Amino acid sequence: MKKIWRYLTNHVQHDFEWKHYLFVAIFLSVCLFANYTFDFEDSILDNITGINKLIAYFAFFALAYYTVLISVSIFKKEKSFWISKKFHIKSILVLFVLALDKSAPFLKPLITQMFAPELYIWIYKVTVNLISVFTIIIPLLLYYFLYDRREKHIYGLRPQHFDTRPYFTMLGIMLPLIIAASFLPSFLKQYPMYRGAGAADYLGISEWITVCSYELAYAVDFVSVEFVFRGFLVIALLSHTGRNAILAMAAVYCFLHFGKPAGEAISSIFGGYILGVIAYETKSIWGGIIVHVGIAWLMEGMAALH
Repeated sequence: MKKIWRYLTNHVQHDFEWKHYLFVAIFLSVCLFANYTFDFEDSILDNITGINKLIAYFAFFALAYYTVLISVSIFKKEKSFWISKKFHIKSILVLFVLALDKSAPFLKPLITQMFAPELYIWIYKVTVNLISVFTIIIPLLLYYFLYDRREKHIYGLRPQHFDTRPYFTMLGIMLPLIIAASFLPSFLKQYPMYRGAGAADYLGISEWITVCSYELAYAVDFVSVEFVFRGFLVIALLSHTGRNAILAMAAVYCFLHFGKPAGEAISSIFGGYILGVIAYETKSIWGGIIVHVGIAWLMEGMAALH
């Protein structure tokens, strides 16, 4: 934990500009208030269909990302990244794959045509998590091997001198908080993410098989999340935006959580910021994967026990 604390204090010393941080705090507070007052993500964005949903989510994530970088230009007087063609290509690419993964405009119609109604929910929940391999990981890896191969870290997938101990310590610290949160009605309304929907009975298999297949797919999706947020939005873009990549990423990460309980969306800002700093300093996303998958499975486990 001392190592992580050192990363954080060093980053704040080099990055903190109070007007910029205050502006971002106000911007995210207004967006959080608007989303949870008007149920924007669940009632409006989520109900858009087809290609319009992809466009809407692209604009949604772009609002978060570019607003923070505009603040960087105004309050920190750093503007050179705006004239970089590679920055624009990378930022548009990552926002597009995020929007594609979030909207998945083709997925529901395809599943309803191919599978029996008893399998819809299970197949959809497994597929919507695994689809990120094709919508996020493969496109970004393809970009890496075509244009960024000189960067040996592969956006954080190839760490050097990686120490797992601080991240398992973080999980230990989080455990009492997760146990306490598991007694809240909003927590139990959200988790577990898959509760069984008749697929096991229809297939004549144990419920454990359908549940475990979902949980494995759920973990794969978190690998994709770490790869796109800490790997691409931080490690791949730090050569253009430097330390400013972290706060911009945390804002987009907050927007990603707008469909979840408000407390989770708020905490995602701080969690995303911390994991972003770790990725920046270590050039690795594996610490984030350990923490992210560990917390997700602990939350699923506590909800299942309830």
